[in-house]
Amino acid sequence: MHVRCLALAAILLAPLATPLEAGLFGVPKFKVERSDNRFSSNGLTTYSGMWNRISKKSLAGGTHIDSSGVFVEPVAIKKADSTTVALSFFIHNDVSDGTGLGAALTLGEPQRISFVTGEGTLIQLPISRGERRWSDITAYNSVTRTVSTGVWETGFAEVTSEQYQRIMNAPQLLARIEGDKRRMTYEAKDISKTFQINLKAFWADYAAGRK
Repeated sequence: MHVRCLALAAILLAPLATPLEAGLFGVPKFKVERSDNRFSSNGLTTYSGMWNRISKKSLAGGTHIDSSGVFVEPVAIKKADSTTVALSFFIHNDVSDGTGLGAALTLGEPQRISFVTGEGTLIQLPISRGERRWSDITAYNSVTRTVSTGVWETGFAEVTSEQYQRIMNAPQLLARIEGDKRRMTYEAKDISKTFQINLKAFWADYAAGRK
């Protein structure tokens, strides 16, 4: 398998929480997980960021008060000598869908994510392997009389070292994510304060040194 596909495979095989299983009191602290490469024949290690939500603003125009929303997770694949050989974003929209307003929170299959950094050209990253998955858990709200189930919309976007640094260092970052059902634009005021901080921390500890 090509090294640029390894990050996606590693993440999609990991046991991530569905929207209905995730926390109810906001997003957990950003962390990085390392792949178990003890049985790897190629000596590559994948470092995957978790809980890097781009904004509290929801696709429906409201505010996420739990740990749902759109996440842009940095991913780096490194050789045994610590050289980074591939860099990417794992993008997922963790929400619920059902008979209430849930459908307004979904993108459909993710297709593209774009960034305006205030300098240089627009950064447009096509999203590959876009898909939608549903949770096995169904919830019923007796007050609103609605039924909902968790939806996990995922995709994978390759990013260059230069693009990554422009995004993490942008003084006024704007972003837009597009799916086959709808798109969402995040103005600078909408971007979470921790979003670029997390990208910078990941870069310094896991991604710098890419060749």
